[in-house]
Amino acid sequence: METQFVKIPLDKLIKSPYQGRFLVEINDPKKSIYMRRRLRELADSIVISGLLQPILVRKKDDQYEIIDGHRRVEAFKKLGYDEIPAQIVDRTDKETQVMTVVSNLQRIGLNHLEKALAFEKILNAGVFKSKKELSKKIGKDETYVGDIMNILKMDKRIIDDIAINNTTNDVRVLRLIRNVGKLDEKGYSDEQYNLYRQFIEKKLNREQLQELVMAAKKGNDKTYQVSYGVRGFTVKVHKKLSKEQKDRVKELLDQKMQEVLKEMKLM
Repeated sequence: METQFVKIPLDKLIKSPYQGRFLVEINDPKKSIYMRRRLRELADSIVISGLLQPILVRKKDDQYEIIDGHRRVEAFKKLGYDEIPAQIVDRTDKETQVMTVVSNLQRIGLNHLEKALAFEKILNAGVFKSKKELSKKIGKDETYVGDIMNILKMDKRIIDDIAINNTTNDVRVLRLIRNVGKLDEKGYSDEQYNLYRQFIEKKLNREQLQELVMAAKKGNDKTYQVSYGVRGFTVKVHKKLSKEQKDRVKELLDQKMQEVLKEMKLM
């Protein structure tokens, strides 16, 4: 693919139609302040050291579509510059879409909930075929993508609180909480939410949360017994079984017992 390096007038640049398309940013005043500060820092860096990496564009009629470098363009505008160094590449619409999406996901400032929403939209839109392909493109392992997306499977109150207050960005903490209790039909789990509130209000660390999770699971660990036709022999299971399931367990036990007796030459 042909590549060119040139200086392009800022008024000849247009945003990619894919820029921000898959991002669902949370309205957070603190984050807005943070992003403005980051833009000022980028502008200051450009004044001192120049632009270390040209923006990436492709030709669109008599203009240039930005593939990667929207923040650098904003910094140049802020500084009052008229043109910006750019790398012109020949890319298809699909290639441009993928490159812009990856650039968006790798930018500074996205919290995990925003990433989860973006991953969901990207996969639903078919930009990538699977979590595996998505993870490869953004330089993360598949477990990371799965953990991020699983945030959307938590109690709705937890998701809302993270969205509004940005309470935690610790994936492993959220995984611990998610594994306690199942969601009801409306998307709620009192077990998850109560554990989450304890984590936030008591300012627990990950180890302390782990202890609470283990205690919660132990409290829910009921033992059920299946009587078997051998004297003094009882099977304990940690799930309530239907009559059909009990009969199936007994059938399998009987088969296994026959095998054991044959091995011991007692039959």
